[in-house]
Amino acid sequence: MRVTGVVRRLEADDAWVDVAVSGGCGRCNEPGGCGGVNIARPLALSSRSVRVANHIQARPGDTVAVVVDDGVPLRAALLAYGWPVLGVIVGAAAGTLMASPGQGDLLAAVGAVGGGLAAGLAGRARSRRQDAPQLRLERADLTVSGGCSR
Repeated sequence: MRVTGVVRRLEADDAWVDVAVSGGCGRCNEPGGCGGVNIARPLALSSRSVRVANHIQARPGDTVAVVVDDGVPLRAALLAYGWPVLGVIVGAAAGTLMASPGQGDLLAAVGAVGGGLAAGLAGRARSRRQDAPQLRLERADLTVSGGCSR
């Protein structure tokens, strides 16, 4: 995924880039469109600042492209949602197995909370350890070809 943004400020070796938040797929408001972006619209901002390593020596005011490698959003979703859900299920099962008669529900709930927290914290620690940069800057190609792109 590639979005265009403007460098607002520099901090050490990083650039803070204002990028436009996507307005959806273009069919959201049409008949037959999913309208999914409308759910988040009351909470969304029109732009967002992201911190990216400034390997291209961009300066404030420069228009740049912020690139997210393929697969990164899916891996992030799995770490943020998938592992905690799996932790809840495994924790609830473990709590139920360890419970004495009459206490299954209580220990299942305690196990579910503990498993979800443990898996969430483990996923968070793993995301901080990753060596590969998640985002990178590139020079924006602002050349316009003749004619409409539709």
